[in-house]
Amino acid sequence: MIKNNCYVKHEYDSIEHKQKIPLFYRLTNGEWVETVKNLTGAEIKVLYYLRSLDPFGDRRSRHRKVYRHLEYSITEMAQELNISKGAASKAVKKLDQISLIDAQILKVKIKITTDQYKETEFPIGNNVSYKQSEFPINNPNFVEETEVSYRKPQFPIGNERQLKPLPDGGLRTPQTIKTYSDFIKTLSEEERAKFLNFCEEKTKNLSQEVIDLEAWLASKTKTGENRWEVHYRFYQASLKTRNQEEQQRIQAREQVEKWKRELEEQTVAAISTCKESLIQEKAYHQNNGSS
Repeated sequence: MIKNNCYVKHEYDSIEHKQKIPLFYRLTNGEWVETVKNLTGAEIKVLYYLRSLDPFGDRRSRHRKVYRHLEYSITEMAQELNISKGAASKAVKKLDQISLIDAQILKVKIKITTDQYKETEFPIGNNVSYKQSEFPINNPNFVEETEVSYRKPQFPIGNERQLKPLPDGGLRTPQTIKTYSDFIKTLSEEERAKFLNFCEEKTKNLSQEVIDLEAWLASKTKTGENRWEVHYRFYQASLKTRNQEEQQRIQAREQVEKWKRELEEQTVAAISTCKESLIQEKAYHQNNGSS
């Protein structure tokens, strides 16, 4: 059955279910308060989008409960909720992690080119990837189109584009940090948000869209480097450049203020000199006239 652009797959088929009765999700004040305290706006949208389409997650047959899964398209869900596909994918992942839903990847769209048809192993060492991939991860032609029946993604999305070398090669992360999960814990909440926003802006220019940003950051580049480490160096370099530009703007403003003060002082001095000259000239004429 197609409902709200979602395919509903039933695991039972009985006469009493031939005619469907509309279902409604009963949202209590307590549930809402707890939800808005712990979830972001996108996560709240996705959660109640799913719950409103399937309020109970099961149906009763004659003598037993029959559980079912619903299949959703991340793209269609994002369009209906007016959020990005990346935000919808991250929201599903977060809701699965905190056990509000049970999610799994059912299918992805894959195009394998003949010159890159080689088996590649993805290194374990972060809490984003869960299994070694049995097909090339860093394929630049890899496109993700996810339909979820709610469970954790089993591989990060590879998306490759070479970046220009950093102007300052001295920017590095501590050598003790080996994985993305360890690295991200070292950042404050504010710094983490800024770094992820920076990466999201950079990935907008890639030829293939990055669906799960953090899974993408947790993977490696073609040269074997940690992608998060490469982009964090770029992030640090951008901060350094931004700070230098801000210092230059401050110095320019200070110089302008200095020139204004000097001009005002020169103007006041010129006016004072002019007044003194007029007074002296007037006194001279008065003295000559009286004589």
